[in-house]
Formats: sequence, C-alpha cells, structure tokens
Amino acid sequence: MKPISDHETMKRNNQLAILRAIRSLGPVSRVRLQKETNLSWGTITSSIKELLDKRVVKETGSVNTGVGRRPVELDMNTAEHFVVGVRLGSSYIRSIILDVKGNTAGEYKEFVDAGGSRESILQQLYQSVDSILGSTGVDLDTVAGIGIAAPGAIDARAGVCLYAPHHPNWKNVHLKESFEQRFGKPCFVDHVNNCTALGQMLFGQGKGIENFLCVLLGTGISAGIIINGEVYRGVNCAAGEFGHMCIDPSGPDCACGNRGCLEVYASGPALARMGREIADRDPASKIAALAGSSAEEILGETVFQAALEGDRGAVKLFEDMGFYLGIGISNLIDLFNPERVILCGRVSEAHRFFLPSLQRTVEERAWHISKKEIKVSSIPNAPVLGAAGNVLQGIYNGGLLFDTIQKRGMPDRGKLAV
Repeated sequence: MKPISDHETMKRNNQLAILRAIRSLGPVSRVRLQKETNLSWGTITSSIKELLDKRVVKETGSVNTGVGRRPVELDMNTAEHFVVGVRLGSSYIRSIILDVKGNTAGEYKEFVDAGGSRESILQQLYQSVDSILGSTGVDLDTVAGIGIAAPGAIDARAGVCLYAPHHPNWKNVHLKESFEQRFGKPCFVDHVNNCTALGQMLFGQGKGIENFLCVLLGTGISAGIIINGEVYRGVNCAAGEFGHMCIDPSGPDCACGNRGCLEVYASGPALARMGREIADRDPASKIAALAGSSAEEILGETVFQAALEGDRGAVKLFEDMGFYLGIGISNLIDLFNPERVILCGRVSEAHRFFLPSLQRTVEERAWHISKKEIKVSSIPNAPVLGAAGNVLQGIYNGGLLFDTIQKRGMPDRGKLAV
C-alpha cells in the first residue's frame, strides 16, 4: 500500500474537521464553517469542492440573511451514505441502519436460539443485514461499514468472539473476518457493554458528558465505561464484566462458572429463578397464577407483571434486586467517580420497583463526596445504536468514508444539490 504523505494526512484531517462540523451544525454556511474550524478560507474552499465532487456533502440551497448575498448551505449527503449496526442478544438479533448523521433509516429484529450452532447463529446475523437492507431499500454499495455488538469475551481488535456464557456454542468466532468476506465492507466488533456506552454518548444521556458509566441489565449484567470521552476497554478488551463481581462467595452458581456473582441476584434469569422459588412455596401467589400450571414458564417478565398487579412477593424481589445493584454500583462509583450512571437494558424497564431501593443503598454506601446521579436510559436499543456508532466514529475520526469511496472507485458525478 502506498504510504500516506504528510500533505495527504493534513488534507484528510482538515476534511474530517469540516465533516464533524457539518454533522454537528448542518445545514451550515461556508463562512460559519471557517469560523468553527479555524481553517483558512482557501482550505475551506478546496476541501468543500472535493467533498462535493465525491458526493460526501451536498449543497442545500440558500438562506436569506436579510442583507446582501444569500449564502449556500452545506450538509452531509444522507441519501447516499449509510452505516449498519447489529446486536447479538441472548434471545434475539437486532439490526439498524443509520444515515451518516445518525438518523435511523430502518430497524429489524428476530428471535435467535442462544443454544444454536455457531454456523446457524452466524447465518442469522448475515440474514439480519440482508433483511434490513431489503426492507429499507438501501443499496449495500452505499454502506460505509457494519458494526456488531457481541456478548461475552471479545478480542475487539481482531474482531473475534472468544466465549459467551449464554451462547454455549459461540466460541472462537472470527466475526470481523467472516462479515468482511460476506459483505465486502469494513466490520467493527465490540462488546455489547462498550457499544451501549457509545450509544449513550452519541445519542442518549451521555451526550456532552466526559466520564460516565452504563449498567446494562438483561440476561446478564455488564458496565460500559466512558473515561475522558473515550470507551475504556481494558488491556485485552475485557473491562466492564460488572455482573461477575462476586457479592457472596457461597451464593448460587453463575453461568460464568463462579458463585455468588451480582448477575445471579439482579438479572432477568435471577428474577425468574427467585420467582419460581416463590411459586413453589406459595402456589396461590400471583406469580404462580400468571405462569399457569408450570413453574418453568416463569420468566423475569412474569415477575414484572406480577409486580404491576400488586403482588407483594414480586415487589419484594425487585426491592432486594435494587439493594444488591446498589451495593455493586456503589463500588463502581467509589472506583470511577463518574458524573452519571445510566441504567439500560430490558430489566431497567422495571425501574419503578427497584430504583428507590437502589438509590437508598447508593446514598448509604457510596463515598460521601462522590456524585451519585443515576438515570434510566431514555433511548431504546442503545447497544445496536452504539454498534452503528462505531462505524460513524470510523467515518468522522478516521476517514472511513473516504476509504470506502476510493475502494469502490466511485466516480465523480457532479455536485449534489437539494
């Protein structure tokens, strides 16, 4: 590969600065772009001409300023450049398409058998991308890249899924390589907790915050960590396994092979297990009634429904869950001193029943000078948004869009005006 010269590097960095400003401010005039980026007028003029020729940006008409000449404004070309995000969950696969400004163009979801073979899950992941492209009418040629949020132990740099506790056959899967061969597009693989944190930073309650934590509550529990505006992954991409913090060494067995992890007290399966215990002790309970004749039908959702219907046993389970979560989050607050902790995931939808207990415990146990702001996510599907967000970061921080346009030999087709 031909080495990039200092001049080419500087030109790319200037164009990326312009793209970031257009994404944030657009539609925006050239005059304001010059003020926001502090680039010379000559650099603004030449860079925008090239970006227009490549159809990365577009002209959007003019604005009446009240006096003098009306400036033409610029915006990202959202009609021809997209990113795809995919999330492998414990019971479903979710995919999403965003345009290059982060607007959602389409979503797709389907059930997945967590115990299925590695090949069957991989084929479903492929199919989820094919399905969302087909349903939205987005041409694969316009996709800049694909981001994937995966569970378990991940080698994010190599894009390899090493192990997933809730997917027993999902081991040593070279996901990045497989997707790039299948779709011919750059692929970014990251842990679901990192994608959750990135999704909140780009689209949710982490916007504008440099240091915060996301606690993802679902089949498992994990923490996404943002430090100084960057995702913290740890030395080998294994940071954030919050759910496997040991609460009681003699507690119940955990899927990870340890005992007494936070996950066995405060996750969806934990609620289901404790709900079954209540149903066994009291067949007349609301939890048992909702499950019908089989205690095996009791899920976390069953306990939530019982709580909604006023069942005291179910409400008490959530209060206990809040206590255990509060202990764990107090430890995170003491360790990281974040500005905010954001609760995400399906279990967080039941926050009305466990959040008061969680907050009381944090107030009692976390270091008294630390900030203790705890929020429940205001956006659905943060992990898949963050998966797509990894591609967006590649576009605006690394020039991914320039590389994909060059790779496909996209001809200059003239300036695009809307």
